[in-house]
Amino acid sequence: MGESVLVIGLGRIGLPVSLVMADAGLSVRGIDVSQSTVQGLQRGEVPFDEPGLPELLSSTLETTFTPLTWDEVQDSNLSDVGTIVITIGIHVLPFPEPADLTLLHQIISELHSRDVIRGRVIILRTTLPVGTTRQISEHISVLTGLKEGIDFHTAFIPERLVEGVAIKEERTLPKIIGPMQESTLALVRPIFKAIGGSLIPVSTPEIAEFIKLIDNAWRHTRFAFSNDAAMAAEAAGVDIIEAIQDANQEYDRNSVALPGPVSGYCLGKDPIIFEYAFQEVTPKREVPSVWMTSLLSSQNLVPWVVDRIKGRRVLIAGCSFKENIDDFRMSFTLNLTKACLEEGFEVHLCDPFLNKNAYTQVWPEVADRVIGMSNNIGQTLEDSWDTVVLAVRHDGFEQHEEALSGQGLVIDLWNLYRGSSIPNRIGLGSTGRSD
Repeated sequence: MGESVLVIGLGRIGLPVSLVMADAGLSVRGIDVSQSTVQGLQRGEVPFDEPGLPELLSSTLETTFTPLTWDEVQDSNLSDVGTIVITIGIHVLPFPEPADLTLLHQIISELHSRDVIRGRVIILRTTLPVGTTRQISEHISVLTGLKEGIDFHTAFIPERLVEGVAIKEERTLPKIIGPMQESTLALVRPIFKAIGGSLIPVSTPEIAEFIKLIDNAWRHTRFAFSNDAAMAAEAAGVDIIEAIQDANQEYDRNSVALPGPVSGYCLGKDPIIFEYAFQEVTPKREVPSVWMTSLLSSQNLVPWVVDRIKGRRVLIAGCSFKENIDDFRMSFTLNLTKACLEEGFEVHLCDPFLNKNAYTQVWPEVADRVIGMSNNIGQTLEDSWDTVVLAVRHDGFEQHEEALSGQGLVIDLWNLYRGSSIPNRIGLGSTGRSD
């Protein structure tokens, strides 16, 4: 087969991965089910914010990168495709329901119908329950009669990217390579060597799948610990920021994170995926795993906020799941908004990225119940609010001390105004003392 790569899924992971490959000189064809996404890319328009993405699209479009819909692929010659990279996310159901792998199996069936499996390397790059790569390989064998390691090759190579620095990290982060067969390593090495970053082969795809789950379960657990510590600090009359900074100082054993809401598409679902295998071997354990405990613990921040709200009119500033990104998926603010509406509060939402693209639409389950939405926090603070919740630390949110001082109450979840003169501020575990 040739040097061409077929990437299925042009979302927050698939598009940066595609363009980094294309920029490295590989011939990349990217497929997405969204016609609007593909048409925008064909015009040179990126569907979301990611530093460096517009420049890469401009330099590779129609030279080394070609975006297509499945319908457009029908008339395309895929004979030169040697590697297929699948980046689509899976649907995670409420625990203990198993993850829904239907879409993944549908993609395999689609590839089979187009006769583009024989001789190819199929790489899965989305977070999966342990054992999924082997399951997909077996599905291919049953469906096609082909043999793994002889007629086709399968590997799990997890993406480990953070939105906002995805391009830089795809070029520099180490790549965990979990092949079904050792011989597959020689086939995938050239592609990922061209991208950049060291290569870390592991013995089985299960180990690679497990590593990806470790990554995000550990990050979520670490952040949840800090939030619980912040709540304990409030009860003890201790400033959590001072405590954490001094605890970490010149003490290599500690890497305690500062408190703040933890949420997002990956951190919100991956501990659940991690829990499946754990529950299989510990069905009688009364206490869940530490990562599931952290997931449940993170949810306690919502009632902590709700219990402190004063008055009826509430402004929640920040809808993204982290700072400075245009992605509202599985955001802390969604859960907070739901809880506030259930309590009868009048909620107004404000975020600089509001309605910018498909990732920044206000959630359908609350959109018709909020009293208003805006994208300019300065203008929004010209109005009077009983309570303002600073839920995200977007750039610019820390520049409104005077306006916030005139509000009824400010709940500062990221301690943006720690040490300020705002008289009516509550910080997450912070007394507000200056450093």
